[in-house]
This record gives sequence, structure tokens and C-alpha cells, in this order.
Amino acid sequence: MFGAWVSEMERIWKSKSMLILYFIFIALLAANIWGGVLNGSGTLRFGEGKIELNSLTVPWYMMDGISLLLTLVVLPVIYVNQLSGEIHSGAYRLYVLRPFPRYQIWLSKLLALAATTIMLIGFTFILVMAASWLLFPRADMMTLYGSNESVHVSKAILYNFNFYVLFALVSISKLMFCSAVCLFISRPLISFVTIFILSFLLYFKIAVNLVILADPFQKLLLTLRPEGYPQFWIYSLGTLIVCALISFVKWQRKMV
Repeated sequence: MFGAWVSEMERIWKSKSMLILYFIFIALLAANIWGGVLNGSGTLRFGEGKIELNSLTVPWYMMDGISLLLTLVVLPVIYVNQLSGEIHSGAYRLYVLRPFPRYQIWLSKLLALAATTIMLIGFTFILVMAASWLLFPRADMMTLYGSNESVHVSKAILYNFNFYVLFALVSISKLMFCSAVCLFISRPLISFVTIFILSFLLYFKIAVNLVILADPFQKLLLTLRPEGYPQFWIYSLGTLIVCALISFVKWQRKMV
């Protein structure tokens, strides 16, 4: 199975279209950071007012727009290209001829996409942290979101790290959601549009906390409060488990 995983990783990272997408994302991320440098402050999208940008607040604030871009566009494009794209082209028929159980083939593909997701988020974290210390005013204290508690540098850095870890979890849930949809809708463009629309419909029609599939930023900040936010864990882990089960059952039954 390790060989299948390595093969999937190579396929993802050698794709020219994916490399172009990564470069576009990096350019947008850099533009977002530079905009913060020029403005010196930022306004949260959900009515919480302005915050001063410094070395401790930039790493999580910059994800206000970037998390939305990743969750709605960048990550789904990667997932759809690797899942729906290969199913629609018929390439998956070659995979099932490999000497592995079918579930291992699908698992290796999802694990490769999960690893790619974590690498992309990890790169974003490193780039934003470096930019925050090099380009923004240094700060010794930071007030936590939704709290009057102020923390020193070490706890502020841990806060930022935890934010990206939680975002990685949400992204893996989005991966499982996309994998389930892609097995029912194999045309990449239609699959992407369906995922985009469903991400909002589930939020509006089923449960407000499913907004994590479209715009997880505020829910991540709520979860990082001292009192926490249990609904985040229920809906993120619930989405991951339910969609993973649907995905694997559908893959096992998919005709060659």
C-alpha cells in the first residue's frame, strides 16, 4: 500500500495544472500579507471590529480570507481534479488492476490528498509566521479572541499553531465530503459546482455549524476560546466519519 501512496503523491505533485494552482495560491497569499502591511490593521468579516496587525495577530487574522479561499476553491479544485478527473477519464480502471484490495487503492489516494492538504496548510503557516515577524510590528502580548485574557508570546504562538491544526482537521473533513460527492458525480466541473453549492445549502438548510464546509474561520476562533466550542468537534468529526463511510462503501460498489 505504501507504494500506491507514493505513486499517488507523485501523480499529484507532478501535475502541471496543480503546480499552477499552487503558484496562484502563493501569489494571492503574498498579496494578502502585503495588503496587511500597507493597512496596518484589519477588519473581521463577521462584525467583530478592527484589530491592530502585529507579529502575534497576523498569523491567525490572515486566515480570515485565506481559509475561505482554501475551503471553497483551492482544496476542492485539487480534490476534484484527482478524484472526479480520474474517474471521469476512466483512469481508475487501471488502478483496480493493481494487486491491492480496492479499499487500499482508494485509501492511498485519500491519504495522498490528505498529506498534500497538510503540506499546503503547513507551508501557509510557516510563510505567514515568517512574514508576521519580518514585516509587522513586534508585540509581547495578545488578547485571545472572545476573551479578555492576554497571553505572552509563547502562548500566542501556540494559539496560532492550534488554529492551523484545527483548520487542517476541517480541511480533511472537506476532503471526505468531496470524495463522497465525486463518486456520485464524475464530471469534474459539475462535481466542483455541486460541492460549492452543497457547502452552502448544508449550512443554510441542515445545520448552521456545517458552515465549516464553506467558511470555518469564526468557528475555529470560537473553538480556541478557553471555554471551547463542542459543536465544532461534533460537526467536523461527524462530517469526516459519515462522508468517509459513504465514500468507501460507494467505491467498493463502483463498477469497473
